[in-house]
Amino acid sequence: MNKKILLIASASFLSWSISHANVSSTGPWSYGGGIYCYATLDTASQTETLTGYQSTGSGTMGVTLYTDTPSDPILTIGNSINNTSSFAWTEYIVSVAMNQTFSINSANVTVPSGWTAIITPPSGPVSGIFTGTIDYKGGTPVAVNGTLDFGYVVQFTGSTSYSLTESVTAVPEPGVFSLLMGGGLLLGGWMVAKRRQTKVCVKA
Repeated sequence: MNKKILLIASASFLSWSISHANVSSTGPWSYGGGIYCYATLDTASQTETLTGYQSTGSGTMGVTLYTDTPSDPILTIGNSINNTSSFAWTEYIVSVAMNQTFSINSANVTVPSGWTAIITPPSGPVSGIFTGTIDYKGGTPVAVNGTLDFGYVVQFTGSTSYSLTESVTAVPEPGVFSLLMGGGLLLGGWMVAKRRQTKVCVKA
């Protein structure tokens, strides 16, 4: 009898020690800098699905997460971002920031194919914020009006209310980048030449 009680107590303790908090709700996602988004939380699978579009090279998205206890909640973030910018994306850099210590795992791209992910673990805090980075690299470029589906898993601890912010930067194809740089240099050279010509006319 005593052995049975000991086994039940041990099993209960083991179950308690490996249990995780649940993300019970989230606030509305804020967004800016060329990004529009909205999100839904599936409490059963602990997945936050984010859908939106990006019309410029960079932007930010943020949300407040609420959990039922402070014990190591694990949340999957799934993003589906439509490229409404003027260039194809060959790299996508996501800076993830939280107001508590956290980890980033299982970063991946499901669409398009051939992309890889390099995770730089979170460090800090700086002014109370911990920040990590995921560098997604193609792969098949995300064409204009195409979609980038990417995700990752975060595990965090220490509270029942957390802020999470994604700061994203889309990187164009090398040829497009060179073209943009070349165009900028040509424009700058033309403006300098015009200024000099104006000075010569005034002196004459």
